[in-house]
Amino acid sequence: MEIQETVEELLAAGLAAGTADIYFLPRSDTCEISFRGQREKKCWKKLDLAAGEKLIRHFKFLAAMDIGEKRKPQTGAATLYVHEETVRLRLSSVGDFQGKESLVIRILPTEASGAKKASYFFQEQLSSIESALGRRGLFVFAGPVGSGKTTTMYHLARKKFYGRQVIAIEDPVEIEEPAFLQLQTNEKIQMDYEELIKACLRHRPDCLILGEIRDAETAKMAVRAALTGHTVLATVHSGELAGIPARLRELGVSQSEIEECIKGMIFQRLLPVAFEHGKEAVLFDLYLPERGDLHSSWNQSLKKCWSAGFIETKILQEEKIIESQSGAAPLIFHERAAEKRLFDQ
Repeated sequence: MEIQETVEELLAAGLAAGTADIYFLPRSDTCEISFRGQREKKCWKKLDLAAGEKLIRHFKFLAAMDIGEKRKPQTGAATLYVHEETVRLRLSSVGDFQGKESLVIRILPTEASGAKKASYFFQEQLSSIESALGRRGLFVFAGPVGSGKTTTMYHLARKKFYGRQVIAIEDPVEIEEPAFLQLQTNEKIQMDYEELIKACLRHRPDCLILGEIRDAETAKMAVRAALTGHTVLATVHSGELAGIPARLRELGVSQSEIEECIKGMIFQRLLPVAFEHGKEAVLFDLYLPERGDLHSSWNQSLKKCWSAGFIETKILQEEKIIESQSGAAPLIFHERAAEKRLFDQ
C-alpha cells in the first residue's frame, strides 16, 4: 500500500508539473528522482537507495519488464490510473558500471491530455498535411525525442482515416487507440518491425503507422509498403527537415526511391508558451511535393510565433536554423554531390 501511494504521489506531481520524463538516478546511498519538461530537469525528491530500488522494481513489474535483470538495457510500457486520469508510461532501464540500475519514465500524452497541453500554432500547416495524406506514399516525421511526432501521426490518422483500416507498429505502443490495430515489437519471439510490416501488408491497411525507421531493413519495408500503394506514416531521427533525405540514404534508401515514394516530410518541435505555464506550441517545418512543392520556412514560422507573443525571445534565438538551410526550395531530386543538401541557396 505504501509503495502504491508513493507511485500515485509521484505521477500526480509529475503530471501537475507538465513533466515529460521522470528520472531515477542512483547515487552512493540515495536515489534521486527528477522531473524534466522539454528543457530543464529539476530534482523532485531524494529517497534512500533501498527505497529507490524498490520503486524501480515496482515500475518494472507494472511494465512487464524483467525485475531480476539489472545489467542489460530494457524497455517496457504500462497504463496506470492516477486520480481518475489514464496515464500511459514508457520505461527504459539500464545498469551502470557499479551494477546500480537507473530508470527513465516517459509520460506519454493521451489524446485528451495532449490537447490540453499542446496547441498547433499553424492550423493551416496541419490541414495541408492532412490533405496531402490523400496521396499514397511515405510521410516522414522528424523532431527531437518528446516533440509529439507520434501524437501528430495519430491525430492525422484519426481525422483522415476514420472508420478505415489503420495499423500501428511501435516499440512500445505509446498511445492506446481502440479504433486502430496496434502491434508491438517483441525481440524475444523475433517479431521486429520487418516481420510485423510483412504481416500487416496482408491486412490491406489504409494507413500504416511506424513508430520509427531505425535500421536498413525497416527502411526497406517502409519504402516497399509506400511503393505498393499504401499510405505510410513513420518517424526518423533528424535534427531538422534538411536532414531527413540524408538520414534515409544513410539507411539504404536510394535517391530514386526517395523521389518516387516520399509524399511529405515534416519536422516539428514543441516550444514552451510564454504566457501560460505548462502549455506548449507545436511548430512545423514541412515539404509536400504533391501540393505544388509546398514548403514552409522554419525561421519564418518561428518569427510569427514570437511576434504573436507565444514564445520568448530566448526561445526564438535558440531555435533558429541558419539562413543557408532555410527559406528556399527543396532539392531532394538531385544526385550530384554538391547538391546533396535539401535546400538550395
